[in-house]
Amino acid sequence: MKKLGIIVIFIVIFVIAIFAGVSMYKSTNKIEKNKETKNNITNETIVNQINYSVKNDITITTNTEEEKISPKATLTIKKQYTQCGHVINEYKEIPEELVNLTKKELEGRCENYEIEKFSTLSIILQKEESGFCGEHYILKQKDDVIAVYKIKEDGTQSLEDVTGICVEYLTENDKMQIKKGITVYGKEELNSMLEDYE
Repeated sequence: MKKLGIIVIFIVIFVIAIFAGVSMYKSTNKIEKNKETKNNITNETIVNQINYSVKNDITITTNTEEEKISPKATLTIKKQYTQCGHVINEYKEIPEELVNLTKKELEGRCENYEIEKFSTLSIILQKEESGFCGEHYILKQKDDVIAVYKIKEDGTQSLEDVTGICVEYLTENDKMQIKKGITVYGKEELNSMLEDYE
């Protein structure tokens, strides 16, 4: 009797295990089919959207992370002169042909320059130039006023400008310096120096 009871219990457990296995198999199949159906629907939707866009001649824009030059960007060209060692900065508006270029595209257009800085709103290009920068001046007395002489690459001087600043109204120290000659580099420094004497 006990053996019969044990056999019945094993048969019941076996039948329950088979039903549980079949149920799990069916539910797993349903989940897989649902995923497949969703993927097919999504793919069809994307294909339909692309077809719709192509049929209706709609431009599809893409989002890119690569920086491009803005039309509002500033361009600085730094020229370093080998003979005198000075750096002259030229500030310009961005040329139209450089607008919307990436850094790599700019490198292809400006092979003789090194890109020191590249951002959407600021471009700095650097170039080494042989020779003299051409912005060396000397302030000296000519008649009773201060005159500006430009120092050439060979060391000679040429008269650049005669100011209306009278030497007689300067301090004794300034008069002595002007008689010896004051060497000035760059137009900014030249203008600042002349403003001090006015």
